[in-house]
Amino acid sequence: MIDRKEKEVFSPYLPFFPERKRTPFKNKTSLKGLLNKVVDPIEWITEGKYKSEGFKLFDDVGQIYELQLAKMEFSTLGEDLSTFKRRTAYFEEVAGEKSDHFYLSNVKGKGQIGHSNQYLTHWFYPYKGKFHGQMIKAMINFIGAAKGDIVLDPFTGSGTTLIEASILGIKSYGIEINPALSIVSQIKADALTIEYPQFSSEIRGNVLSKIFNYFQKAGHHLQAKRWQLDLNQRKNAKELLEEAWDIHLPPSFIHKLPFKWRNLLLLIYLHALSDFTYLKGTNKQRSLEEFFMINFYEYLETLRNTHFVLHKLNIQPEPPTIFLASALELPIEPNSVKGIITSPPYSIALDYVRNDLHLLNYLGIDTSSLREEMVGLKGKKSEKLQLYERDIKKSIEEMYRVLTPGGWAVVVLGDVVINGGRTDFCDKIIKWAPQMGFSDACAMKRPILGGFARLRYEYIIFLQK
Repeated sequence: MIDRKEKEVFSPYLPFFPERKRTPFKNKTSLKGLLNKVVDPIEWITEGKYKSEGFKLFDDVGQIYELQLAKMEFSTLGEDLSTFKRRTAYFEEVAGEKSDHFYLSNVKGKGQIGHSNQYLTHWFYPYKGKFHGQMIKAMINFIGAAKGDIVLDPFTGSGTTLIEASILGIKSYGIEINPALSIVSQIKADALTIEYPQFSSEIRGNVLSKIFNYFQKAGHHLQAKRWQLDLNQRKNAKELLEEAWDIHLPPSFIHKLPFKWRNLLLLIYLHALSDFTYLKGTNKQRSLEEFFMINFYEYLETLRNTHFVLHKLNIQPEPPTIFLASALELPIEPNSVKGIITSPPYSIALDYVRNDLHLLNYLGIDTSSLREEMVGLKGKKSEKLQLYERDIKKSIEEMYRVLTPGGWAVVVLGDVVINGGRTDFCDKIIKWAPQMGFSDACAMKRPILGGFARLRYEYIIFLQK
């Protein structure tokens, strides 16, 4: 049985400030005295082991769920401060020294908010529905994943979990049913290890216009030869990219470039295509070539800073493996995965096929059956929600199957508005958990600030096998 009373760390309303009776203000002294009694967050997170001297959270860490996650990652890794300094997500300073995340998150990306997202290669390609890398790193820390373990994301999306696992030197698997997104995620992860000096010295000047013209003309070639992909073949994203260059993209001088370079240039073009598609008719409208050039130099700056910070910190990223497959039938052995960190698609609120249609169409990928395979896009009207619930339940059963005993699955899921009412999948998952065999199930609430209008909260659900 699951006893939530024993799991105070997961409570969405932890008492950060001492309880007090309401009394009318009489003078400023009483207010000052009251403010002086505020609990030191470092002392609370470390359960009295340390105070603020030499320890510092990032200035933008202030929401309750962030403080909870900071406490959770410290509870797992805090006995070894050297390891904690290298891995922490929410501490800027540990024992008087800057954390690795301070340097990593200072590799600024387009649209970055503080130290929480869009740093390193997270910002490459404007995918809707990303979650924060900082939050994911804290979850990886809490579940105790280390070298030799496997972290899995069965709904890979744009690869946030895989990039964070890679930076921590942890082996990871991604499962993605959308072939275009599996390619995007692979390229973003591979870009972490591109040798910037060689890349920047060769890809410059006039060659950029030639590269742009090649990809623009290649689009017609790709669309003329439709690309049909079978999930049963269980291909990985690298194999898809190799097939794209060997069979679908027309021969050119670009084929002589290193594999990772070619792929990154393709992603820059796809990013430009997305910008061109969605900003057309706005005051940010530009030509496709202008977007390509702008994005190239912004990517180049990120590559430069990523290269130097990884060398400075002596980090050797662990490359992930991304499978083109369904989360409802994971191509993974039972009891083999240390931890799962994922966010199922909000397809009942977001149409992922339509959002990425320009990308799928450019690559010539046949989307005729994709809608009937993606979680949340199956069916119509009331049937759609029923099928979504069925598939979410099936995906969590699969997570249980592949987890090692004692392993954690962390599921981030929003309360989507459907027909005027909010979905309650957090409660349903907590109810399903003991029936599936999970020994523990708890959740915390995360407010969505300024996000998609149909999402008010996300729930971070923790399930232990």
